[in-house]
Amino acid sequence: MRVPKAVSIVCFIALTGCVGPPVVPVSDLSATQSSGSTRIVRAGDSLYTICWEAGLDYRDVARWNGLQPPYALTVGQKIELSPGRINAQNTIVTPAASYATSILVVGDEPAEASETLTDPDAQENEQENEKEEPVAGPDGKPWIWPANGELLSQFSPDDGRNGIDIAGADGSPIRAAAKGKVVYVGTGLRGYGLLIIIKHDETFLTAYAHNRAVKINEGDAVDSGQIIAEMGQSGTDSVRLHFEIRRDGQPVDPLEYLPDA
Repeated sequence: MRVPKAVSIVCFIALTGCVGPPVVPVSDLSATQSSGSTRIVRAGDSLYTICWEAGLDYRDVARWNGLQPPYALTVGQKIELSPGRINAQNTIVTPAASYATSILVVGDEPAEASETLTDPDAQENEQENEKEEPVAGPDGKPWIWPANGELLSQFSPDDGRNGIDIAGADGSPIRAAAKGKVVYVGTGLRGYGLLIIIKHDETFLTAYAHNRAVKINEGDAVDSGQIIAEMGQSGTDSVRLHFEIRRDGQPVDPLEYLPDA
């Protein structure tokens, strides 16, 4: 029996309507660097969160945009996330210049200096000493673990994990990993939940995500080991702390800085 044309059209519309667009999962909380060259400031943004999201050093972005401390932003303001032509040219370091600074020449006898630098026993002893010395925090004291609990995931930037995740009980204390100043408290970064960012010096920042509650405010100075929050599951599906260390804007492995558990 031949199906009327009108019926065929109705069936086609019904079938295509049921398919719909594919479900897009929420992006991983350790997002890749922003590919855009500008960013429009939204409500809740700060220079630190914008730079954190883009994987950039806040000092560079401040310089590119002529911003001065305390880096106040206005909703709707356009922020450049890459240097202008002049800045880019000024920051170029030629390979020849970099290589020249690494060559040791003493008079006409560089061989003796070279033998000293490449002595296997000296290198081995130096490596052993480096392993024995803990990495000091920005305040000269060793970094401390921000929470007690099972390590759920480790640093793996190739897989989008820019920090570590530590499991724990709901409401358990979160501590500052080193002395510093609180530069952000809020929920402006998708996937991080209630987030704290601490600036330790001109080089290091740390982030503490998925908190249930916070014990500090933006602008507060905190000591190493001070309780800054309660562990929770804001922005994630289980109770945990997501902890990151950024050095010059780039994520580094926290396990290389924290003491052995």
